[in-house]
Amino acid sequence: MKTFLTIPPAAALLMFAIGCAPPDSESRQASGEPAESMTLRPLDPAVFNRKAVSYSGFRRGQSPDSGVHPSREELLEDLRILEQAGFGLLRVFSSGEHGRAVIELLDEHGIDIKVQLGAYVSGADTANHANNMRELDEAVALANAYPDVVAAVSVGNEVLVSWSFVAVPPEDMVRYIRHVRSQIRQPVTVNDNWEPYAAEAGTAVAAVWGEIDYASIHTYAYWDAGFEFWDFRQEAVPEPRRARAMMDAARDYARKNFEAVRRALDDAGHAIPIVIGETGWQNEPSGYLDEAPVKEFAHYQAHPVNQAWYYEDMSAWTYGRGGDEPGDGFSRPAALFYFAAFDEPWKERDDNWGLWDVDREPKYALSGEGYGTEDAVYWRARQ
Repeated sequence: MKTFLTIPPAAALLMFAIGCAPPDSESRQASGEPAESMTLRPLDPAVFNRKAVSYSGFRRGQSPDSGVHPSREELLEDLRILEQAGFGLLRVFSSGEHGRAVIELLDEHGIDIKVQLGAYVSGADTANHANNMRELDEAVALANAYPDVVAAVSVGNEVLVSWSFVAVPPEDMVRYIRHVRSQIRQPVTVNDNWEPYAAEAGTAVAAVWGEIDYASIHTYAYWDAGFEFWDFRQEAVPEPRRARAMMDAARDYARKNFEAVRRALDDAGHAIPIVIGETGWQNEPSGYLDEAPVKEFAHYQAHPVNQAWYYEDMSAWTYGRGGDEPGDGFSRPAALFYFAAFDEPWKERDDNWGLWDVDREPKYALSGEGYGTEDAVYWRARQ
């Protein structure tokens, strides 16, 4: 079992048996001490240096909305595929039925894959208290029952960014994080877009970052191209080199997002590492094209070759070209949870992110078959 705090084994066992919290958390919450006084829990490099991916196993005819979940046999098939492909760290989004089954299967079958377990938060506490607390308590129970599998816990997913569909007030998030962190020993984070993570010190959102052990940021050059946040057109580059130039610019945009968060955390005195909690690239355009300021921008970006380049570039930035020089979370990301492992048809207009398709066939990013670099797409002026 990996130990994140320096606690004698006998004392740790006693704490687990009587349901007490680690010494830096519940007592801090009760006494009202400022967040700065808590002892940060380091990321275990033996876990976070592993190749990581976001995993959700819903197949055709299945979805969390309908309540039709993958069978345990289907989940085990996925986990074997991921293990064989060299993935050793998964991000799981919820502690409900799907997340619980994944963790139980990893433990039952002795599969050497660790999990950043999500506690899905459905919105503000005023309207979602019961559901939110149920999810938080399930995450706590799984983290304590399976400490060899659950390497970290993430509270909420994209709840603080301005466009959130499940917005949660920062003061609710502080309470939720403290509720979870006071009862487990693993590091705790929040998965959110890079923008709220880059908030100025003293703001309500920035107060949340003093409660976590590491930052898990999302960066999507793919979507942000439609809002002119970076130059996906690369008109000054000759067409034979334009696709590659666009993908270089996409990688550089992700780096700038990371650097903005790093500056904000440093300015606020939060010496916590950063991981890329979500980033990805579609291999085919989704159905959002008419909703972006630049219509059809995805047609100039989405392709299996472009997806492969983005995956390779982001992985090399995080882990080094050979995969053996991982970042420390300060100069480069400490991990990269690529989005996503498999396509999921239930997402409809937000599908096509997987490294495998829904039939579990590897895409070009993994197989290297079926296309050449000359097939990559790029922006062309309309005639």
